[in-house]
Amino acid sequence: MNVNINQLELPKASAYAAEALGIITGPEPDSKKLERAIMCDPILASTLLRYANSPLNRRYHEITNVPAALRLLGLKSVHSAIVTATMHSLLPDDSALGKQILEHMVDTSMMCKLIARHCCRTAADDLEFLGLIHDVGMLVLASNFAAPYRRIVKTAMEEAIEVDRLEYAEFGLSHDSVSAHVAHDFRLPALHVELLRSFHQREPITEVNDDRARDICVLALAHRLLNESVEAGPCLPETILETGDQLKHALSMSDQTIDGIVDEYSALTAGKTDAG
Repeated sequence: MNVNINQLELPKASAYAAEALGIITGPEPDSKKLERAIMCDPILASTLLRYANSPLNRRYHEITNVPAALRLLGLKSVHSAIVTATMHSLLPDDSALGKQILEHMVDTSMMCKLIARHCCRTAADDLEFLGLIHDVGMLVLASNFAAPYRRIVKTAMEEAIEVDRLEYAEFGLSHDSVSAHVAHDFRLPALHVELLRSFHQREPITEVNDDRARDICVLALAHRLLNESVEAGPCLPETILETGDQLKHALSMSDQTIDGIVDEYSALTAGKTDAG
């Protein structure tokens, strides 16, 4: 079948989440209006609190109210929390596959931020967001075509075939284009929308000479490290064009630094507490 993206059921923000999104991405965000919008949406408020108390953001005491969470997180992380809440709303309660995909997205988000803290700290929040939404197209396809997508995943896992190749064969597109479509709707930077559109179908990166190449390498390295991580569990095979060594070289990261990132990830995911 040839799937038309415009005919898919896509994740839609609730009225208050859409209002919060508009405030966050506006020219002069009003913190009080943002606080009111979030507090009017119980799902969004609870997601924000879980996000504030997640391993990457946790402090010595629990964050128990929205104003404190907003002070802790900042606008970019609140943006991530809105997307997380909206993606949860797309999932049927009994969708084990959907929950597996969402968990992978959260794990990738965490790994992207840990990598970025070592190679491009000022971009860490943006790369955390990129990791969170990078495979939302998988979630959309799994929600719209449950039975075919379960077959795709079964084949990918059993035969070690990249899931994006199987998506093309089944739907005439891969989750990349769907992810880019959703990312545009959720007002990601244009750089990241275009990056997602071609993440699995592009030229390999050999050196980092701009933000696009850097961000591709961070996202690709996050996948490589998660594939090697016991804590992350089995990951769906995806086309990653660079080897781990190529990515480490491109990002000027030593083996010692990579080992430290993996150790950080292992410590943060002990018990599998996530941001969603």
